Amino acid sequence: MIYVDMIKETIKELHNYTDNNKKYNFFYNETNNYRKISLSNKGFNDNKVLTDNFTLGGICIEKEKCIDTTNLIKELKLQKNQELKSKTFFRKMNVFGECIGNKKLNLILNWILENAYVHYSDLDGFYYTVIDIVDSICDTEIGKKMPWQLMEAFKSELYIWLKENIIEFLLLCKETNYPNVSSENVELFCNSLIEMIERVSEEEGRWFTLETFIHLLKSKRKSKELIFLTDNLEKTIVESFHSLRQQSCIVFESPYHMFDKEEKDEEEMNLNKMLLNDETELKNFEFMDSKEHIELQISDIIIYLISKYLKFLTYNSAEDIDNKIKNLTEIGRENLKKLASLKN
Repeated sequence: MIYVDMIKETIKELHNYTDNNKKYNFFYNETNNYRKISLSNKGFNDNKVLTDNFTLGGICIEKEKCIDTTNLIKELKLQKNQELKSKTFFRKMNVFGECIGNKKLNLILNWILENAYVHYSDLDGFYYTVIDIVDSICDTEIGKKMPWQLMEAFKSELYIWLKENIIEFLLLCKETNYPNVSSENVELFCNSLIEMIERVSEEEGRWFTLETFIHLLKSKRKSKELIFLTDNLEKTIVESFHSLRQQSCIVFESPYHMFDKEEKDEEEMNLNKMLLNDETELKNFEFMDSKEHIELQISDIIIYLISKYLKFLTYNSAEDIDNKIKNLTEIGRENLKKLASLKN
């Protein structure tokens, strides 16, 4: 069971969120859906875990607004019963610079600007690995007194460092049966991390926060357990992404949430019921077939584009971003302005 009001209050405190109490219909699709994050002898279940975030979102429309997609469907020249899908819409367009130059994208962006809003959540699967490590190592008297800003700095810098040394880290995971590090393996896990971090050359330098984290690792290595690295599903880091969907349902309690069909997440959300203070169930969602709902199809297009945009911003320097934008086609620059308007 999940208690809605408790979680909602926590989110409000952390993010200073206030509900505008408007009634919306939220439509969701997703991209880079590897469905879970687990480890095998060869690494992660899907190599995209390290390079492509799971992105969930789409459009939301005010309930009282009467929406017409007839003209949009005509302008896109969709055949009867033809589904609008990102795989075909962006065929052979694998990077943001190519996607944003799609001529028909202009039609969809115009329709969204006139009729809807855009919403999304972007989840870095590998970051979950780092969170559990840091929270387990900092589960000490000293660690519990540390400011949350320092904890976030540990996670950010360890994330960067582990990604740069991913092969060695995955070997350690295999050796210690991560994410179920037994009491016999706690010392090995901590010592190996210490050794790996200390091996960073003086030329590269080692960040102050990692030096501090090393001291915490040293104090933790004689412990009997790493609290968040025990009693987990074997080799599983994230069992499913249903919690991300539930978070949206909780934060935006009044709107209705319509997800593209995803059997595993639907099953998990029906099992892990969301309860209000009076013990009644919050059931403000359903899973639907995108073939029958053009709003879910439009969500598929926009969330694919947003995912490519976020990756473009993450993996390019400011100078490269500037140069690539300058080299966009005229329609690409126009679409980019419209995308920026949506995000604002």
